[in-house]
Order: sequence, then structure tokens, then C-alpha cells
Amino acid sequence: MNLGYENPSLLYRLIDEFGNNRLFSSMYKNYIRTLNLKGNEKVLDFGSGSGAGSRHLAKILKQCGGHLTCIDISEYWIEKAKKRMKHYNNVDFLVGQLPELKLRCKSFDVIYIFYALHDVSKDLRNGIVSEFFRILKNEGRLYIKEPQRENDGMPISEIIELMKSNRFYKENSITDKGTYSAVYRKISS
Repeated sequence: MNLGYENPSLLYRLIDEFGNNRLFSSMYKNYIRTLNLKGNEKVLDFGSGSGAGSRHLAKILKQCGGHLTCIDISEYWIEKAKKRMKHYNNVDFLVGQLPELKLRCKSFDVIYIFYALHDVSKDLRNGIVSEFFRILKNEGRLYIKEPQRENDGMPISEIIELMKSNRFYKENSITDKGTYSAVYRKISS
């Protein structure tokens, strides 16, 4: 199956449309509820893809004046997300590698990562997590959910080390049903 970022296979496009955005929509919605967002936050959705989770975030944030920034390396998937969220005026869409986007320091309250960090090549991960620290406000939270299957995901120990070496404090975590979910906080320096 071609998971290509700019030219995904027909099968993968169907999986995205009917799986991620329809069948599994409640999975995203239920997880996003656990974030306990007030709705007034500035949230970065890292690796937003086609917007399967983003649209649930945008809806919560729209109610109280919050703002969502969706970032992905794929123009194709960002265009899909734009179409899915065309009714939300509280969302920005950016394409590119996070460090190259030159986002403002301490500009986000929350960073949301859903099944995306493992797709970043190993040589770029530390720089990405360092950038998370730079753009997150003091006391800001980073929510991460990553697969833990034999051929999918990244080791929990690697995630923990990446966060720790970039000065994030782990508030809590859980490993359940083949996934690792955690909340990390940026401690003010």
C-alpha cells in the first residue's frame, strides 16, 4: 500500500475517507475530549494529515475563541484538511517541516500529536521536539498518542527520552490497546 505523502494510492485515500474520517471519527472525538480543552487555547496539530482529528479540535476551539494551526509536510493532505474544515474560520494550515516554518516562540498553549511522530525520520525527531519546546508557552501541554504495534510506531523509551532531553516533564501516560498516550508539560525556566 502506498502511503505516499503527495500521491497516496487509491486504497490509502479510501482508508482515509471511510476509515479515519467516518468509521474512526468517534475515536478521534473521544480522545480529544480527554484533553479537557477550555476552547480558548491556541493549539498546534502536528502532522494533521487530512484533518480527521483536526475538525473536532476546531469545533471545540471555535466555541470560545480558540485557534487551531494544522501543520503537515504534505500539500495533498493539507488541501484535504482545508476542504473538510472550510466552515471553520479559526484554523490556519501550514505545509512544511516544523523548524523551517519559523513559528513564534511561546505561541501555543497546546501541541496535539496523534499518530504522527513515528512518521518523522529518526534524524529529525530531536530537532522537532526541540522546536515543540520553543513554540510552546510556559506550562503548556503536549499531548501525544503513538501506536505501539510490531511494525508501526516508535518505542515508548525513545519518546520518553526525546521529551526528557528536551526538558519536558511527563505528567501522565498510559499504554493501552497498542497505543501509548501521554501528557507532557513545558516547565517554565
